[in-house]
Amino acid sequence: MSYLNDVETQLYAMPREERDEILAYYDEYFTDAHLTDEQAKQKFGTPKHFARRLVADYYMNTENTTELKPKNQIKMIWMVILAILASPVILPVAILIIAILIAIVAVVGSVIVTILAVLFTILIIAIVSIVSGVAIIFSSVTGGIFSIGIGLAAIGLLILVGPLFIAGMRVVFNGFASLIKWIGRQFIKKGENYEA
Repeated sequence: MSYLNDVETQLYAMPREERDEILAYYDEYFTDAHLTDEQAKQKFGTPKHFARRLVADYYMNTENTTELKPKNQIKMIWMVILAILASPVILPVAILIIAILIAIVAVVGSVIVTILAVLFTILIIAIVSIVSGVAIIFSSVTGGIFSIGIGLAAIGLLILVGPLFIAGMRVVFNGFASLIKWIGRQFIKKGENYEA
């Protein structure tokens, strides 16, 4: 059946084992229901839209988004967004949801960039303090030690805050992936035109 062949070419974002299992299920389903390519297109939509929904369903049914590698989380986010946009019934709502998600990403991104800028500034201050402390230690021992101490304290602060910042970014990213998954579960089901 060429409909399923077209669907298979669109399932590249899914692991091979899952792809084979889904295709075997729908091949059996189409055979039992005696569906032609045209009937399948009427029932399930275009192969591209149907494949997007299948991939989004696969990623949305993953129990925990933190189990996915970051690359697969990004793939999941992208597939869910594409599946939402592929559902013509909810297109106006999907556009609004995408706009809100873009705003959330912009706000979180600007906060992350600001924190990175502050951490980079602290690093520059630390380096300048240590270098200037070494330069003035011969003319003023207490001034040089004080400046080196400030530089070392700034480096210590970076060592303490760096891992917390990385952990915080992971939490934010996992939360965003969970939000996308939740939105997908709420809206993709409403726009589906297939049985699964």
